[in-house]
Formats: sequence, structure tokens, C-alpha cells
Amino acid sequence: MSIKSSELLNFYYDDLYPELLELEKERKKIAKSVVLVAFVVGGGALFVILKYYEANFDTLIQGGIVSFALVSFAAGWLMSGYKRRFKRNIFARIVAKIDPALNYDPRGMIPKSLFRSSGLFESRIDFYEGNDLIRGKIGKVPIEFSDLKVEKEVRDSKGRKYRSTIFAGTFIITEFHKNFSKEVFIYPDVAEKYLGIAGGWLQGVLSQKLVRMDSPKFEKEFKVVAEDPVEAHYLLTPNIMERLVELRKRADAPIYLSFRLNKLYIAISSGSDWFEPTIFKSLLSMDTFKSYIENINLILGIVEELNLNCRIWSKE
Repeated sequence: MSIKSSELLNFYYDDLYPELLELEKERKKIAKSVVLVAFVVGGGALFVILKYYEANFDTLIQGGIVSFALVSFAAGWLMSGYKRRFKRNIFARIVAKIDPALNYDPRGMIPKSLFRSSGLFESRIDFYEGNDLIRGKIGKVPIEFSDLKVEKEVRDSKGRKYRSTIFAGTFIITEFHKNFSKEVFIYPDVAEKYLGIAGGWLQGVLSQKLVRMDSPKFEKEFKVVAEDPVEAHYLLTPNIMERLVELRKRADAPIYLSFRLNKLYIAISSGSDWFEPTIFKSLLSMDTFKSYIENINLILGIVEELNLNCRIWSKE
């Protein structure tokens, strides 16, 4: 469901604007506090390094990392109540306005087991978190999605531990009403760049089961991996390939898909939480408000973009 421009303006000014004004005042206070904390922590760290340590490159980097961690923790603590009120009083109403049948849980997320079931990313997961779970139906087709951040712990050449991102963005699960028996995976053409440390793993997968498709535009954006090339061509019709290319451009982020276990899994690797309020951007901006609606409509539109709702390949 999409909201017309006239409905959008009425909803913004009549329903949300009074609450947004109050939240905007709170946002400005928090932003000033975060800047002050950053200035104090950064200045304090620099003073300690210059006074008690040799101010070389390594100590400056370590001081910067510690300072960033402290500021991030303080910002998260300062913003916690603000985020809860935004999601309860603003975002939940945006979701209901788009489609009253949708259920929104700000603390919910796609379970780790379902993320693993997609088969899109390497199996080892050390850190898994998410929020903003939305679930419902588009017509008769169930869909659920949430923001996720998935990481693993690795060591650098000096044995120091750090987190490496496996996936960060919006993860979507829906049904695909076309019978298929073999798994098909679709990766962005530059997936190795975005997967970083997992690039070697992906390179091995691609080299063994790469399937060439007939669409030059699709081939430019995606790589298809499948045990059965016939199955891949059966699922990825010219129309669907065209729609996936359009979706990639609209999302402006790498997209991963898998047809597996009678479901379609879609991972939009935006690198950020699409539905979080920002601390350094005004809530009163119409562009900010519209971005939340556009992001939800983009995800819900995937069902229609891929003709899932038409059930023209119904398994029933």
C-alpha cells in the first residue's frame, strides 16, 4: 500500500506534527550533550596520551578507539529513551498508516535460525542482534522483515580481536509461489568487496556453481549460483530479472537473494538501520519523514515487484 501525497501531508501535519515537535526539542538537547561528551572525552584522551605516554601513531589510534567507544556508549545511553518514544509514538503509527494489518515490534527481529536458513552467508556467527520487526501479509503472501547486524570475531596479524561484519541491513523472508526443488542463490556482482573477510569463501562458491543468465543488465548487477542451471532459469524469468535490477537501483545497496526451503530470502545490505531516528538530523524535515515511508514501501513492494502476490505459479 502506498500513501498519496495529499494523504501524506495530512497525516504528517494533523497526526504526527505535535508529537514530532516535542521529540525535536529532545533531539536537539541530546545532540548538544553528545557533542559535549565527544569534546570532553576526546580532549581528555589526548591530554593523557601527551602527558603520560609517547604520542606515536599506535597510542593515538588506541586512544581514538577508546574515545570513540566511550562516546558511542554515552550517545546510546542518552538516546535510549528518545528512540523508544520515537518508535512508540511515531514509527508505529507510520507502519499502521501504511497497512493496518501489519504488526510492528520495535524489539523483535528475524530469528538467527531463519537467517542461517537462507544459506546466503557463512554459517559462523558470534554476534547477532536486530530490531524493528514488521510482519504481516501482502494479499495472501506472508512477509516479515527486520533490521539485523550479524558479526563474527576475528584476529588481526598481531592477535588482537575485533568484530567483522557479516551482514548489516534489512533481512526479509517471504514465500515464493513457484515450485522449485533445487536451491538458487543470487549475489551482487561486487559481493566480495562488501563481504570483506568472507570474500574468499564466496569466491569458491561462485567459481563452482556460477550460472550465466541471458540478461546483460542483470548480469551487470548480480551473479547467480545454482546446482541446477535449468532450475535457475526456470525461477529467474526475464520479467523477474528486470524487476530485480530495478529493485537494486531503488534500494541503492547490495542485495542478496536465495530461493531455498520453499521461501524467498532477501538481504538488503544497507549497512545501517533504516528505521532508526538520527540524532543529527531534524525530525521535522519532510525528507526524513518520507524516507521512513519510502523504505517500508520499498520492502513491501518487493512482493508485488516479483509478482508474488499474483500467485501465478501457485503451489496450491
